[in-house]
Parts: sequence; structure tokens; C-alpha cells
Amino acid sequence: METITELIYDSHSQHHQEATLTLEQSQADHQGYIKIIRSVGPGSAVDILPSVMEYIISTTKKVERLELLQELARKLKDQAILYQLESSHLVGEILNTLLALFNSDGSESVQFELMSVICNLPQAHLTEKLLSRLHGAALSSSPLVRRQSLLLVLRALPPDTSLKFLTAYLDDDDPRVRRTAVQHLVEGASSSPSLSIPISIYHKAVSLLDDPCDEVRLHAVRLIPQLVSRHSKERVVGSAGRMVALPHHAFVQLCVLMRDISTPVRAEVAKTLGEFDAIDPEYLKQTLNKKVMGSMRIGAQEFSSGRTWAGDAPVRSNTGDVNLIPPAACGAFIHGMEDELHVVRRNTVQSICHQSVGCVQFAESSIPHLVDMLNDEDQDVRLLTITSLQSVSEKVNLREDQLDTVTSVLEESNVEIRHSLHDLLACCKLSSQVAVRKVLKDLLDNLKKYPQDKSSVFKCVQGLGNHNANFVALLAPEMLSKHPYLSQTEPSTDDVAYIATMILVFNAAKHKSTILSFFHEYTPRHYSYIYCLLPDRVPILPQVYKVLDSPDTYSDTGPFIDTLNQLIREFFRLTNGGQKNFPVASRIQKEIQKISTCSPRVRSQSLFAVQFLEIFLGVMYLKGVVGGRKRTVNGKEKLQKVVLEFVRKVLKFGHVFVENEQLVSLVKYYALQFLHRHIPSAGVTEEEMGRFESTMTSSKPSSLTEFLSNTKLVKPDMTHRSATILSPQTNTDRVLKFPFHLSHVIDVEAETVQCDPAHLAVKVTYPGGTEEVCQPVTECHLKDYYQSQVFLSGPAWSVPGCVRVTVVSECQLGESDAVFKRLLGEEKVWVEVSDSVELKIHPSVPR
Repeated sequence: METITELIYDSHSQHHQEATLTLEQSQADHQGYIKIIRSVGPGSAVDILPSVMEYIISTTKKVERLELLQELARKLKDQAILYQLESSHLVGEILNTLLALFNSDGSESVQFELMSVICNLPQAHLTEKLLSRLHGAALSSSPLVRRQSLLLVLRALPPDTSLKFLTAYLDDDDPRVRRTAVQHLVEGASSSPSLSIPISIYHKAVSLLDDPCDEVRLHAVRLIPQLVSRHSKERVVGSAGRMVALPHHAFVQLCVLMRDISTPVRAEVAKTLGEFDAIDPEYLKQTLNKKVMGSMRIGAQEFSSGRTWAGDAPVRSNTGDVNLIPPAACGAFIHGMEDELHVVRRNTVQSICHQSVGCVQFAESSIPHLVDMLNDEDQDVRLLTITSLQSVSEKVNLREDQLDTVTSVLEESNVEIRHSLHDLLACCKLSSQVAVRKVLKDLLDNLKKYPQDKSSVFKCVQGLGNHNANFVALLAPEMLSKHPYLSQTEPSTDDVAYIATMILVFNAAKHKSTILSFFHEYTPRHYSYIYCLLPDRVPILPQVYKVLDSPDTYSDTGPFIDTLNQLIREFFRLTNGGQKNFPVASRIQKEIQKISTCSPRVRSQSLFAVQFLEIFLGVMYLKGVVGGRKRTVNGKEKLQKVVLEFVRKVLKFGHVFVENEQLVSLVKYYALQFLHRHIPSAGVTEEEMGRFESTMTSSKPSSLTEFLSNTKLVKPDMTHRSATILSPQTNTDRVLKFPFHLSHVIDVEAETVQCDPAHLAVKVTYPGGTEEVCQPVTECHLKDYYQSQVFLSGPAWSVPGCVRVTVVSECQLGESDAVFKRLLGEEKVWVEVSDSVELKIHPSVPR
């Protein structure tokens, strides 16, 4: 037997160089052909594969034929080989050879491998005419052959043509074939909403709900909503022999599966039940009652003692037409809420929420069951239940007996659940004044236990006062400690519990003016103070200003904004006078900074003016350093440090006030221009200046003074990125002592404005000036809220020291800001968006 010279590939060239292949087929065995197939490349496929196909046909040994077909199927997955075969028009010849062998060889394993090879051929050659030549493939006794023929049908034909073939496969005896057929039906229906699927497929899908294979039932559940959406107006025969709408029939069929033995099937059914629209309320109500015909027995006793005749008879019978569902489908949602798998319970709550939004009667019936789900052991289920109650609470009122379960959630340690419950209570309509009193008491207890919830509780009592003004009016004398003949001590406005109560009263007074008659003499003064402190939580009450005999100056910020713009112009007039006016200009900036800490209503405008003026104070300071420094190493280090601080201030201004894009780009341009002209050591080149100028969206003015004279910088609707640390609070009296070889964990919670939590981090500054930025992976679904953990560590200290904790935000720098990134020399640029919190720690040597 002659030797086989395998293909030789040259790794240094782009194409494979082939050696000569000399082989006499009469003397070569199948192992030689296997080596040939494995060594075939794009260049030799046209010459070698025809001889391989001839040997596959000529061999009479089943094992040899199987091995050769398996190797051929693997080789035909190479797109380069398929391209060469298609270019030489050999695909048709190979296909005809395979079809002839399929119809002549009765071996099921060989037929399966032949189908695998055909499936790898280009799709253009797989036509309906080709399928007709595969005699008996769909009726083969081998399930593998039938499944392979199904895959060939799906690959060869468009979805609308392959539907008539898929119908036969849905009744196949093998679960793998049925699973593949129904799975591709679901994928086709989802990817092609306009695909026309006959109603007969629906009846087959319903029959597949009883299939013994879990995966078949799972895909059948996913298929039914697709079919219902296409035939929503059709009517079918129901369980009682009556014609019912197709959505109702499908809904009932899926309800039965809520007792399925497979947990993935139950989870999918629980999710799918919420996708149906316009379901009759009678059907929905029976999903919350496990009793058969429960709606027909109104007011009957639960059990009868047997001593009286008809003791368990209903007090009143419903003689109207009631659409009953099969006994197995009764209480479907109850079964879902009692399921042992938390995914099923979560999907059930979500479906109940969706159905309650569209049906007020069902919402009223589902509220008690949703309230009970607040006691679920899984936090995700409890959190989803709270949001579900929030979406339906505007349609129904919470009863007093339900409030005990609802307010008990305020004891949760999870901040997401507590804040979500605050949002729920804020939009609730309560049923009595007793309920309002209880909710307020529980909220104040929550405020004592978790002081960091102050802002969320204030928002909650604001909504509570707006939605329950009538009941708050009845409780106003009690809340304001109004006594008919005893005078009360004036409360302290530093008490957060008193502020929360007054926010509730003030918001109710906006709708019920009778509450104003219960005000004490000091209440208008307290209103004025709380309004200045929390302008977003307290409404404007003109009657109070009449009592104070003062105009409503707090709601009008126009004069203050005009003053800020005037101060900015005066500031630039002073800066043009040279270094001698630096102390006066610095004083203006400090006075505006004091205003930003005192008045929350104009905090954004004040901070804008402070940071804007701080940049140009840095310009004046840099001019002084350049003009007065000595040419020493220390002088160079000082200049470099001042330049870095200046660049960081410019980037912070652009990051915090990102909405004012035109002004930010102008400030960056003038900062680069100053560094280029006056600080040669910064290394800002003409090329970098030109690159940045080309990215500016607006034309630059000839001078900054011209821009300021024609533009009002401070505007009434300004906002800025910020964070307020709720926990921990500054406490230098308490020392956090821990062994130096261990770490101390600090939980950081902060409220944010216009900040992406993914770009937030916590910066810790140690006494020696060392800074560390911690950015752990956190998951928080609350809006405008940030939660993280910081691990403090260090060597053994002889005495305690203070560390500063600050929330920082990553400055997103584009291609135009590459020069700033080069100047700072940092991979990530962090800017502070919150005030610092000081804590005293003491890493010590353990005894």
C-alpha cells in the first residue's frame, strides 16, 4: 500500500502549500481516508472530496461509513472550504450523492450522520424540493433522525413555509423532537410578530401543557401568549361546554399549571399570567380563592355544627351568570404566593400587580394577600411587594388592620425596603384618623432608630399630608398640642420628630385651611424657618405670611440671582485691576460660599458662583506665584502643585455643572489658554489648544469680559451634581478602636442628585494626607441613593487620629479633555461631590 503524503502548511505564507497526494482507492483503508479528510484545506477540497465521497458510497462497512461521515460533517463547518466548493459547483454533486445514500442505506445511525452533513451545507441549496427527496426522514423510527430532519426543515424553509412541517413534529413520540419543534415555534413567533400562525396550533399547544417532559411544557407555556395575541378575538369551547374568549380559555389553562411539579414551569406560568390583558374580573377573583364556586356562597358560615338544619347555607346567593373555572385552576395566585421557590412567589406578585392595575375590583381583593406577602422570608419578594402595593394603592384604601403588617416593615435593616415603604405610605389613602395617627407614630419611631432616614421620612409625611388632609385636620389639635386652657412650651425646631409632624400639618393645611386656626403664636415663625430649611417639603401658605405681616420673599429667587450676577461682574472688574485687588475678590467669593451653606433653595446658584469665581481666583494666584517665586526646586514643586489644584478645580466645575455645556467649554478653553501663555512648564502646546478648540460647540468670544457683559451666568433653574452623606455623621468624640492587623468596616449611605451610582466612590483621607478611593461593587435599586462599605486599616497608632470620608464621582473625560488627563497624570479623575465627614479611629496593638 502506498503511503499518504499529508498536506503541508507553510506558516510564513498566506496560503497553504499542498504536497502531492497519491493514493490508490482499492488499496487504501478507511483510516487513510480519515487522515485525508482531516488534512483537507481550502485549496485541496475540490480535488480530494469527490474521491472521498466515492469511497463512502463504495464501502459496505457501517462503522467505516459512520466515521467518515462524522469527519466530513466536522470539516464542512469550515466556511473557507464551503466557499471553494460552492465556487466550483461541487455542492450540488455532493448533495445528490448524500441524498442517494440516504434513500438507499437503511441504517438509522448512518441516516443521522448524513442529515448532519446536509445541515452543514450552504442554505441556498436547501430547498423544499430537496426535502421532498428525503423519503421517510420525518417518519423514521429513530428520534435522532426525526429531530435532525426537523432542524433541516427549519434551516431550509422560511418560517411561514415551515409551519406545515412543524405541526407533524408537535405530535412526535420522542420528547426531544417535540421540544425542538415547540421551541422553534416560540422563537419564530417572538422574532416575527407578523407571522401568521393558524388557530389549530393553539389547540396543540394546550395539549402540550400535559406533556410528560418538563421542557416541552415550559416552551408550550411561552408559546400560548404569542398565539393569544394573534387570535385575541377568537372563541373556543371551554370546560363547561360553553364558548369562551380565547384569552380567558388560555388564562384558565395556565392557571392549572400553577400546581406543576416542575419549578421552572411554575415560575414561567406565574410570570405569564400577568401578560394577559382584559381578563374578566370573575376569572381573576377565583384565582385568589381555593374554594370551588366561592363566589356563589355569600355570607355563609365556614363550618356548620350539624345541630341546625342548613346551618351552612349562604345568607345570600348570587343568581347571576358566573364564569367558573375548573377546580384545578382555583386559587392559582394563592398557590403561587405559597410556593416554596422564591422566583415563583416573586413572579406571582408581579402578575397580581399587573392585573390589579387594569382591574379595580381585583385590586381590592388582592390588597390583603399582597399585604401578607410583606412577611415573606425573601427580601426581593418583600421589596417587589412594596412596589406592587405602591402601584395599586391609589385605587384602594389601606384598612387599619392591614397597617400593622405594613408598618412592621419599618423595622427592617435593609435601607431599600425601608425607603420603598416610605414611598408606599406617601401615596396611600388611609381609611381613618386612627390609621393616620398610627402611621405617624411608627414613622417617628423609625426616625429614632434610623436617623439617616430623615430625608425619606420627610418626603413620606409630605405625601401623607397631601393624600389624607381630612384626617390630618381632625388630628391637628393633637399634633399641635393645642389645649383649651393650658399653654404649651414652645417646641424646639432642632427636633426632627417635631419637624416631621409640622411638615405633615403644613401640607394638609394647603388643602384644609381650617387647620390654620389651630396654629400657636409661634407656629408661623416655625413655618418660616422650616420652609427656608426644606423648601421642597413645605408648601407655600400665603395666609401664614399675612399673620407674620411680611411678604412672601422666600419663593421669589429673582432678586438674589440678579445680585449674584452683579457680584460676578464686580468680581471681574476687581480682577482686571491686578494683584492688589486679590484680597477683596477673595472676600466676595467667601461671602457667597456662606450663602450656599445657609439657603438650600439657592444652593445650586450659590455653588455655581463659588466654583466659577474660585477658578479665576486660581488664575490670579498662579500669576502671583509665577511672578514672585524663586527659581529653586521648592519653587518648581510649589508651582506644579498649584497648577494641579487649578486643573482639578476646572474639571470639577465642568463635572458638577455639566448641563451648562457652553460655559463649561469656554472655561476650559480659557484655562488652557492661560496655562499655554503664562505657565510654560505645564507643557500645553499649540496643537493641543487647536484640538480642543475644534471640539467647542460654540464660537468663543474675543474676551471673557465681553461674554460676561452679554450673558447672565446664574439662572433660576440651575441644578448640580451633589451627594449628602446620611451615615456616618461627624463624630470626633467617639473613638473607633480596632486591632491594627484587622480592618474596621464603615457603612456609607448618601443621597445623590444627578449622579450615576456606577461612577461613585468613597474617598478616605488619613491624618498623614494619604488618600484612598474605594469603589466596591454595590447594588442599590433606589433612585438618587448611594450605599457602600469602606474598610479602614493602618499601622499601629500611638494616639487616635481623625479620618475624613467623602463621596467622590468619576469625571468622565472625552477625547477633547485628553490634555487635562495628561496634566493630572491619573487613570481616573475623581472630584468631590459631598462634604466631608470626620471620624476618629485608633488602630492599636492588641493586648
